[in-house]
Amino acid sequence: MLSRPGPGDVPTMATPRLMIVLFVATGLVVAAVVLLLTRSWWALAATMLVHAVATISLVWYTLRRASQSQDKPHPVTEARIEEERLEARGR
Repeated sequence: MLSRPGPGDVPTMATPRLMIVLFVATGLVVAAVVLLLTRSWWALAATMLVHAVATISLVWYTLRRASQSQDKPHPVTEARIEEERLEARGR
């Protein structure tokens, strides 16, 4: 259940790291597209390089964060385990 904050409690919010990474990657790609609008051939190569680096960085960060998640059983499995535990106590 949700509880109301008590006196002196300071509400905090976790840092949305993935959103920061997405924002930076998007900014880099937009900057690279603006660079592409200069119509120079080297700008095309630079834009593609920036896009590749931004994409690789985002995928790497997402996979790294996903692997850090704690192992928690599926809710159905958790319910089955709890039911088995209650049945064992009843015997």
